[in-house]
Amino acid sequence: MPIPDFILSLREKIGHQPLWLPGVGGVVLDDDGRVLLGKRADNGQWTVITGILEPGEEPAPGIEREIFEETGVTARVEHLIRVEVVGPVTFPNGDVCTFLNTDFSCRYVAGVARVNDDESTDVGWFTLDELPELNDRHRQLVEAALTADGVPHFVR
Repeated sequence: MPIPDFILSLREKIGHQPLWLPGVGGVVLDDDGRVLLGKRADNGQWTVITGILEPGEEPAPGIEREIFEETGVTARVEHLIRVEVVGPVTFPNGDVCTFLNTDFSCRYVAGVARVNDDESTDVGWFTLDELPELNDRHRQLVEAALTADGVPHFVR
């Protein structure tokens, strides 16, 4: 589901006005060192797997849910790698959001990577030397996941 129901309800009241939302991201690595990426349906960019937490949802289970919903892959969170503010972001439909993002390194557990919902047009595993173009933030997340040791990065 591209836009959670609770956000649709809010958007009925406030239109495209800015929202502050809890976001999550997951850099999923498999045992061969490949990275799981999705190609977003809304802007065509390759990204690590991201999503919005449901009201009251904890971040680690939330990103595990998002990874499965978007890719069909079961993954487990290993480390918190970064906490930061992302945005404001203006989406193609005009909605404006700023996210407090919690990003994790995750380990592949099971499943075959596939487009599993309408948020992506493609999903795949990439070796580090085959990564498609990623924005700076997502490339930094991949790099952080490769050396994650349980000490998260955050803006001071």
